[in-house]
Amino acid sequence: MHQSNLLVALKVLLDEKRFSSQLQLAKALSIRGFNNISQTQVSRLINKIGAIKVRNNKNQVIYRLPEHDFIPQMHQDIDTVILSIQHNENQIIIKTVAGGAGVISKIIENIGESIGILGCISSNNTILIIPENLRIINETIRSIITILDLENSV
Repeated sequence: MHQSNLLVALKVLLDEKRFSSQLQLAKALSIRGFNNISQTQVSRLINKIGAIKVRNNKNQVIYRLPEHDFIPQMHQDIDTVILSIQHNENQIIIKTVAGGAGVISKIIENIGESIGILGCISSNNTILIIPENLRIINETIRSIITILDLENSV
């Protein structure tokens, strides 16, 4: 069978979000008519389509396709990436769409000292910001909102 058919079949399987090993994927492909697919071939195919290993809601590690639709693109407006900005009188948390925190974190790091930020740390969709002065945390948040041009969004 043609490799493009094989890639489509692999993507369909990964959408099921239940495969935790390359051997399981090879067996499932075999059942679908792609005979003699080895674990090594599955490994190459996984790399080719950019599949990743993540934990599902049952805390099991599984293969899946990355959520390209939710990764912010450079032309995407910042207000479509940031979901919320909150604080607890000590730290500021910015929630973003999946994949958005890294981009926003870089922007904040570049301007951080000028608006009273000691530093920030980001995951895939969350940014932890440590303000320089807790007494003016609300002003720091207002500065972030102004610099990111979010006045009408958050």
